[in-house]
Formats: sequence, structure tokens, C-alpha cells
Amino acid sequence: MSLPIIRQLSAEQKKARHRKIWLVPLGFFLFEVIWMLWILTTAHAKELVTGYLMLFYQLPVLNTVILPLMITVIASRLSDMEIKGDTLKLLYTMQRPAGFFDCKYVAGTKYLLFFTAGHGMLIPVYGKIFGFGNPLKISMLFSYLAVTLCTSMILLAIQQTLSLISNSQFLPLIVGLAGSFLGLFSLFFPAPVARLVIWGYFAAFPRVEMDWNRDTRIIQYNEVSFPLYAFFAFAAAGIFIYGICRTITVKKEV
Repeated sequence: MSLPIIRQLSAEQKKARHRKIWLVPLGFFLFEVIWMLWILTTAHAKELVTGYLMLFYQLPVLNTVILPLMITVIASRLSDMEIKGDTLKLLYTMQRPAGFFDCKYVAGTKYLLFFTAGHGMLIPVYGKIFGFGNPLKISMLFSYLAVTLCTSMILLAIQQTLSLISNSQFLPLIVGLAGSFLGLFSLFFPAPVARLVIWGYFAAFPRVEMDWNRDTRIIQYNEVSFPLYAFFAFAAAGIFIYGICRTITVKKEV
């Protein structure tokens, strides 16, 4: 890594130092913890026997609702200091627009990494507290975290682009809010249509299926294999989307 890049990353860190952006992922993290504790404390004893399967079914759905909002706020908070101060033209005289976009993206990715890592460490804690009967499969944990992080990073690129090319943060916030609802509704769409909704990809690679017996009203969770090649294709598409977002931002007139 070259020294100019290090200086640019350091500058992004200093700009965000007093903005307390870390409170955003922390607040969403605590909300998700409280929500999952409520679900687990109200769950039937038979569900807790396969508690990890229930978690890996419930968490992607919950992420589809709240993570687009969290990512939108993070991107907005990181970008509005340049937009409000109208300093992009000045910044572009000192650093390349592409480098500026990359450093801003790295700054936002840092919060996603902390959120995802904390999320992953908390899952086995749920199992200890509520005495799940089934063992935690590391492969399921890592595949869940990989999908969560990859989808979050793609949405961050989109939201960061919207924040940097908009004169205010109203449009990016509206898109993030709409994406959250659209992602949730996409879970009920036919598969070909659902694949077009990036906000719904938190739950697009399920490791668990739910079987609800209408007569007995008993819910059973069953493990399914992870679609590895489909996930790699999604990750490759994410790199392509990042390149498009980067190009759009770089070509914006300031």
C-alpha cells in the first residue's frame, strides 16, 4: 500500500472522529440483540431443541429489514460532510476522485466488519443462554456471515454513490428505506423476480427451510445445502456493481 493511500485513509478516519458514526452500527446491533432475545424467550421448547437452525432462518429475514437502513445511515453520515461543505472540488484537487471513493468505501466497510463480527460472536452465546439442543455448525455460521457481509458491502457501494452524487441526503435515505421494504417483500416474490432485488439478498442463500404443519401448528426447521456457486456469482456481480458505482461517482461534475 502506498503512502498517499495511507494518508487518505488516515484523513477519512480523522474526518469521522468526532461524528460518532460508530453509534449507528452499535444502535442497530443492540436493536437486533433485543429483537432476537424476544424471539428466543417466546419460542416453544421444541423450537429451542433446534435453536441454531431457527436462528439461521430468522436472522437473514431480520437483516433484510434493518441492515439496509443501517448502511444508508452510515453512508450518509460519511458523505454529508463533503456535500454540506461543498468541498468535493477542493478535495479532488488534492486526491484522485477514484481514490477518494475507495477510501470512503473502506471507511464504511470498517463498520460493517465490526457489526458482522460482533453478530457472529453473539450467535453461540444465544445457544449457551437458551440451551440449544443441536450443535452449532461452523460451516453454517461462516456462510451466514459471508452472505451478510457481502450483501452489506454491495449495498454500501450503492448508497455511498447516491450520497456523493446527491445535493442532499434525502434521496439516499428514501432509497434505503424503500429498499428495506422492497427487500422484505421480495421474499414472497417468484424467484426470477426476487433475484432482481439486491436488498433481499440477505435471505437469498438460505441454509434453513421452515416446515409449518397446519394441523399440529408445529414448526420444523431443516438444513439445506449452501448454493456455493450461486454465491460466488453474486460476489462477482458485486465487484462489477462496485466498479459501476465508482465510475458514476468519478464522472460526476463538481
